[in-house]
Amino acid sequence: MKRLLLIVLMTAPLTQAATRHEFGVWMRAIDHKSVSVQKHLAAGRSDAAVADAQALQKLYADMAAYFERDYPAADAAAISRDGERHAAAIPAQLAQGDAAAAAQAARAIALACNDCHDPYKPFP
Repeated sequence: MKRLLLIVLMTAPLTQAATRHEFGVWMRAIDHKSVSVQKHLAAGRSDAAVADAQALQKLYADMAAYFERDYPAADAAAISRDGERHAAAIPAQLAQGDAAAAAQAARAIALACNDCHDPYKPFP
């Protein structure tokens, strides 16, 4: 069920403002993938890490669009664009054989989460 929900969230474009619940689910998906990509990199599972990084790139692109269009917040949009860039770098770095740089990019994503999460997390 969680996998289905994650797939739906990643494939459905954000054509309207997300509800607080949807936004919370979306943030949890990013959290899950940021942890997962680090675990895959540490275990040497490059294909799985690339899949997670691509999912993160899409999630961060959608989040940036949300913060630019539906809930204007320049700082959150910039953090989201940074996350998108870090996620996009992971597959390229792995293709070049630079697993250390890919791990560093994945770690940067995880470290930046609170910069946006703390001020913008929807509360119940």
